[in-house]
Amino acid sequence: MSQYDQEDYINEDEIPDFHDEGELDDYLNDEEYDLMNQVLPEVKEGMKDYHGWTTFDLKLAILDSDFGSNEALLDLKKQYKKKKNNVDNAMGNLKISGTPTPTLSPTPSSINSKNKTSNNPQLANDEIEVLSDDDLDGEVSSSHWVKEEVDEKIIKAYKRAIQPTKPRNPIDVKEYIDTQAKPHLNFVVLGHVDAGKSTLMGRLLYDIGAVDKNKIRKLKKESEQIGKGSFHLAWVMDQTTEERERGVTVSICTSDFKTPSANFTIVDAPGHRDFVPNAIAGVSQADVAVLSVDCGTDAFESGFNLDGQTKEHTLLARSMDISTIVVAMNKMDTVDWSATRFFQIQDELMDWFKKIGYKEDQIKWIPLSGFSGEGVYKIPYPEEQNWYEGPSLVETLEAVATKVNDESRKEVLDKPFIFSILEVSSSKKNDESILAGKVESGSIQPGETITIYPSEQSCLVDKILTGRELESTNIAVKGEFVTLKLRQSHPKDIEGGDLCASVGYDIKSGRKFKIRLSTFQMNRPLLPGTSVMLFRGVYEQPARINKLLTLIDRKDPSKVVKKKVKHLPSNKTAVVEIELTERRRWIPMVTIDENKHIGRVIIRKDGRSVATGAILEVE
Repeated sequence: MSQYDQEDYINEDEIPDFHDEGELDDYLNDEEYDLMNQVLPEVKEGMKDYHGWTTFDLKLAILDSDFGSNEALLDLKKQYKKKKNNVDNAMGNLKISGTPTPTLSPTPSSINSKNKTSNNPQLANDEIEVLSDDDLDGEVSSSHWVKEEVDEKIIKAYKRAIQPTKPRNPIDVKEYIDTQAKPHLNFVVLGHVDAGKSTLMGRLLYDIGAVDKNKIRKLKKESEQIGKGSFHLAWVMDQTTEERERGVTVSICTSDFKTPSANFTIVDAPGHRDFVPNAIAGVSQADVAVLSVDCGTDAFESGFNLDGQTKEHTLLARSMDISTIVVAMNKMDTVDWSATRFFQIQDELMDWFKKIGYKEDQIKWIPLSGFSGEGVYKIPYPEEQNWYEGPSLVETLEAVATKVNDESRKEVLDKPFIFSILEVSSSKKNDESILAGKVESGSIQPGETITIYPSEQSCLVDKILTGRELESTNIAVKGEFVTLKLRQSHPKDIEGGDLCASVGYDIKSGRKFKIRLSTFQMNRPLLPGTSVMLFRGVYEQPARINKLLTLIDRKDPSKVVKKKVKHLPSNKTAVVEIELTERRRWIPMVTIDENKHIGRVIIRKDGRSVATGAILEVE
């Protein structure tokens, strides 16, 4: 321990009244902060047989005792009582089920589940066991004992499978991906509102043959009846009444199509700033982004410079591990296929891409018209477009699909099966669930058993369905959107955003997460206690930044720049602790080392995306 002269210690008369732990930490200088972190674990260990204290209480005692652990412990043990041998008087026979009357119950971290195979402390049985001394940590917080209604949703504890089951009709996965599997690419369509995203995708689906002429004719008639005759192609993607009346995409829409060399899933994300959370969910499901840019006069500028969504969408793509962006330079017919306009926009956008971390070879550029079809698939360019001789949009996507497929091959063969759930539905059978989602790694076959988190129920995969027609298939591999029909399942305890994994691969669930957080440009710095919204896939939960642990180098995360962090400004990276604040059901999380795609989160505040995070640890 470092030795301090008497004059280095804080004069007791000068110590102010602290309202919380954050204020105390801010008051300490760097040396005192380091010393506090050295002494605190020793004091915590000495207080483990006492109850009622908080970390804040311990820090105050350490400060009052001039950072002496023995003096602090003597003072603390006079203030707090030792734990009793049992807590029957405190808890009684606490029931989770029964009449909906208010009762005292422990937070998820206090529950001692009867299911000894579970590693999720949130899971509860019909009756909670009386806790012993060993079950209780001496530290409490304001939320340690909470009053709540017993009819609030609690996940039932299920017995997890230990032994995997074999596929009914086993397929050699290596042979399958080498000989039978076509490359599969999921791409999200991004861009400012009115950049023509839905029209472009409607044109692509029509030209490729995924939408028949009769449907297009019907949509054209319906759009003309409400005075939106030019919107018929967009209506292929925008299917709800709200989307058609407003002329903007609101929800996430997925569509599948095939070419002779690849299979594709389109995720059409909203462009309006009111629906950025939906766009985040869309980006989280994609391998590649197609950015639709309106090249019309002044249109690009309004979407890029004047608080438009082009920058935020591309920033989200970069944050969520999208390594390739295909820029669809749309509506080029409105500027007579001007090469000057094309290269002017390209230069401005490329400067932005480089600023957020993209390299030139990660960006593809295609001039096209989503409305008339030139540059999309096979419709040739007009005579005035004589300066671009590159591939069409579909040809570019086919080339990217092959590259992505080659890169992900290892994750199919060597990684465990992980599946992110997007939608859940039940069937007529009580023990049957239908889960729609995406295979994040590995592969799955009918007959195999999987475990769903956070409920930790193990289920048998009865069928795998794919495509809009839900055709049965014998295998699904990384990157594919499929529907799993499960037996021996309980759909009431499954939600969109939950994760599935192969038997033997455990996924942690929790309320507190240690995150490597990189901030964007912000109006105000982030402080301990700041309320934010945390996004992971389709999950969207209120959260709070508990602690700013260390400031680290943005380019080299292993290099610590500063140990004591009082605030986190724009364009900085730090290790922080974040806690969910309003949801009792915990979130299953994988770390960035386990899966670089779903081990990421987005943080938003005051209606803006302010940071991206990589999950380092689930507590």
